[in-house]
Amino acid sequence: MLTASQLEYLVAVDRYGSFSKAAEQCFVTQPTLSMQIQKMEAELGVSLFDRGRKPVQATPLGQLVIERAYRALQEFKAIAEVVREQQETLSGELRLGIIPTLGPYLLPRFIPDLLARYAGVRVTVREMLVADIISDLRRDMLDVGIAATPLGEKGILESPLFYEPFYGFVSAGHRLVDRTSLSAGDFVPDEMILLDSGHCLHGQVSQVCLGTLETRDEKAVRLRFVGGSLEGLIRIVESGHGVTLLPELAAMTLPAPSRGLVRSLQPPVPARQVSMITHGEGIKTRLLEVLRQSILNGIPRELKKKKKTWRIIDAKTA
Repeated sequence: MLTASQLEYLVAVDRYGSFSKAAEQCFVTQPTLSMQIQKMEAELGVSLFDRGRKPVQATPLGQLVIERAYRALQEFKAIAEVVREQQETLSGELRLGIIPTLGPYLLPRFIPDLLARYAGVRVTVREMLVADIISDLRRDMLDVGIAATPLGEKGILESPLFYEPFYGFVSAGHRLVDRTSLSAGDFVPDEMILLDSGHCLHGQVSQVCLGTLETRDEKAVRLRFVGGSLEGLIRIVESGHGVTLLPELAAMTLPAPSRGLVRSLQPPVPARQVSMITHGEGIKTRLLEVLRQSILNGIPRELKKKKKTWRIIDAKTA
């Protein structure tokens, strides 16, 4: 019969792609871990890993077994969570992944209050691309993610929190700077200051700014910039180059001089839906509800309900 320890060893090899690293993380010797994996393979009558590849990878059948192992270990951990959640004092660790275009603007709105109210709660936050958040949720390396949705990912549960309309952010001297509002057709692709395609916001902005004007002469485009952070885009536009789109929370943090470069977008106003995303049910439910309420307490009231004039931009194609 398979044991919980064997399942732990199995998922550790999958996480770290190495028997030696997995053994180190599980605090056992490599021969011990390898022997237990071999016992599992003998009992099941299948090979779970392709040991000839570096990093070690699961076989197709092994991947199915590993997915079940992750779920089984989640349920095992849930036994202790059920007891903890019935205790009067809330405690425990919450592992949170958040996309970089939200982290700097959302975290300061709820983390201080959350930690002040619940002394027994520990929070580990990692800024991550949405693909990495989904992967780590499935591997039980995160408890919850905060990202733009809908994603349409199988097995990923989405719980909407709030909505953020987008604004144009136009550099001084740009041909659009004298406009009081902008439409999607006003943007020229070559003038856009964008995030790298790994960010979901890149895809959302691309969906909005298709542009109806022809691309300008190559010589007229003096700067092309693809950024790794929203702050990088903001600094480039502030320095006098190009135009980009900003979600509302980011626009609200701009210094006073830069707020004069913000332009509203004409209806239907493109907006993103921000949600808590999880994998599986019934794990750390009380902690997740506390997290949800803390976030909502820090969000402006006008962002909590979707307005009829807003158009939610799909995130799953981003």
